[in-house]
Amino acid sequence: MICLKKGDIVLVEFTGTDTSTNKVFDTTDEKTAKENGLYRENGVFKPIPIVIGSGELIRGLEEELEKMGEGEEKKLAIAPEKAFGVRRKELVFVVSIQEFKKRNINPFPGLVVQLDNGYGKVQSVSGGRVRIDMNSDLAGRTVEYQIKIAGVLKNPLEKAEALAKKFFPLKEGTVKTKLSGEELEVSLPAGLPKEFQIIKDAFAEFVTQHVPEIKKVRFVEEFEAKKETSKEEKK
Repeated sequence: MICLKKGDIVLVEFTGTDTSTNKVFDTTDEKTAKENGLYRENGVFKPIPIVIGSGELIRGLEEELEKMGEGEEKKLAIAPEKAFGVRRKELVFVVSIQEFKKRNINPFPGLVVQLDNGYGKVQSVSGGRVRIDMNSDLAGRTVEYQIKIAGVLKNPLEKAEALAKKFFPLKEGTVKTKLSGEELEVSLPAGLPKEFQIIKDAFAEFVTQHVPEIKKVRFVEEFEAKKETSKEEKK
């Protein structure tokens, strides 16, 4: 078996479970997502492309992937230090409820709020004080992953195509890629929100960094005219 190495782009299937509660918190499998309340209508539930060593996954998974080969499947337990980190007391703090009122926010336990240095979750509201925890919900917990290398992407176009679908999770068939020499053309549907410009920039940087055969990325927006309904069809 030939093991993977840093820089390889692979298709990965996985399901992550919190061992303390036996609750599934992440999965690439649609059936598992529906069974555990994780399904989203526009979610992508299929093997996802991962660049080995790029830090896209938690450290424990990254290290394990490098020991695996195409088609191999494993179940492994990952300690907090290599999963979502240990709980840090300094990430739990109390602020005045007045700070929330200034922003017209009514805090309640479970509310996720944006702070200057990230996101936190309100733990409690009492006596004009709000307790906020910026630790991950899975901090301090051992997690278990069922993981499989579903495929290893070989040529530049299939790598680019897989990464494009990952960065732009739009309706099937609306994201198209074409490689001409060192230039990659990515066709996207017209009318996308302005926020997609940030995603375009991130994709272009990522794909040229991890697919060295690609030196330039060009985006094209496709507009498809609506088909007119004939008089016969209207009847």
